[in-house]
Amino acid sequence: MSPFFSPIRKKVIFFDMNNTILDRRQCFDSAFLEVMNDFTARWDPGEMLFTAQEALQSYKMEWSRHRKAPIRSPISPDELRHICLRKALQPMPVNVNPVFTRSFFEQVEEQEDNFVALFPGVEDTLEALSHNYKLAIISNGNRKRLQSNLEKMKLTRWIDQDRLFSSEKDGPRKPHPAIFERALKTMSTASNQSVMVGNSWRNDVVGAASSGMDAIWIHPGNIKKISERRIGKQKVIIIRSFKQLLYTF
Repeated sequence: MSPFFSPIRKKVIFFDMNNTILDRRQCFDSAFLEVMNDFTARWDPGEMLFTAQEALQSYKMEWSRHRKAPIRSPISPDELRHICLRKALQPMPVNVNPVFTRSFFEQVEEQEDNFVALFPGVEDTLEALSHNYKLAIISNGNRKRLQSNLEKMKLTRWIDQDRLFSSEKDGPRKPHPAIFERALKTMSTASNQSVMVGNSWRNDVVGAASSGMDAIWIHPGNIKKISERRIGKQKVIIIRSFKQLLYTF
């Protein structure tokens, strides 16, 4: 199979960070269980009507149900977390009020970095791509946390902090074109010389296309191993895993 992009035409590859390079879902699950187990350790065994794993699964099912609803109610992510946690912990002897929810997820966030992990093949793929392209990150995540994760996972070998663009520092959140345009300007590259790689169709793919960039969507549920679509004039390649990037460049 011939690659879809070549270093003759493309100079820079931008990546999303969370759930593209870092497996944040795995981090969240492990951190949630850690906090739940710590929280329930002080309880009498007779009060345990639900295991931590069951609570996690209930939380994720409720979250998914709300996210897939045909018409989403105008609630904030914090409100949605509260609704889902209250549902998940309903069988437990605890008053899940907004204060409890805020404290619970602050502890989850603190624990997440203890479980941070890369998707399979990330290191080998970045190493191979770095020989022909400049690599950078465009993320909606917290900049301080992104920097910490870059260092902890030793990603600065390929992506130093000067190539890290976050909505916290560099403008509006994705998919707003301003953050992509800021990254392109700083990297001294044109949109047609760049590619955006991410797991979010709306934030990464549509956002990049609106800035004139081609994109690669990592979508594990894609039926074909690799497929191609268009958003206007922009090319969008759909792959199942990070490792398949080696077949697109």
